[in-house]
Amino acid sequence: MHQLTNEQEQQLSSWLVDQAPSQTLCLNAVKGFFFAVIASPDPIDVNEWLPLIFNNQTDDIPDEITMALAQLYNHTSDLIFEEGYKLPEVTEFSDMIEANFLSGHPLHEWCYGFACGVNFYSNKLLDNMTESSEILETFTLAIMAMTYFADRQVAQEVVDSQDDSNIIVFSPIMYSMINDLAPNFADIVEQAALSTDLYDGDDAGEWGEE
Repeated sequence: MHQLTNEQEQQLSSWLVDQAPSQTLCLNAVKGFFFAVIASPDPIDVNEWLPLIFNNQTDDIPDEITMALAQLYNHTSDLIFEEGYKLPEVTEFSDMIEANFLSGHPLHEWCYGFACGVNFYSNKLLDNMTESSEILETFTLAIMAMTYFADRQVAQEVVDSQDDSNIIVFSPIMYSMINDLAPNFADIVEQAALSTDLYDGDDAGEWGEE
């Protein structure tokens, strides 16, 4: 089993907040980050994603921390490809809408981490997908929903693009979409990649494998 114990999670969470380099991602952000990175159509090497967790300051990271992160990475992969991914329990939606966008709120942090991770491939896929296709619409919706709570200003721009809506009405809809789309996100990415000319069907069997 790759899953960290509650004690291991608490120790990792505390270290990331109290002892890690400045601007290190917190634990919930790391979970969102790993979720996005693992779903990538191209394997992303640890030397590419690890520096983003620690704001490019990886020289003095203790071995036990990198081992705990590797364990969390592998458990996240298990959830995505074997068990079925669900948002961490702490990423609940707050009735006070603005709270969901604040630094430190678990939902904001997960979405922020996801936004950091999905940048590895989202634009590449969007730039090469067939216009007006169903998978383009689904992939775009998934990215919009899962990054929605990462940035209050961007969220407002999304709301403003909708007819007859406001952030109070639209935010719970976005949260519901995250929960609906997360279990199938890796499949959505695969379909999006295959809809481009960048991959063929033979590549799909290798996704999710190290």
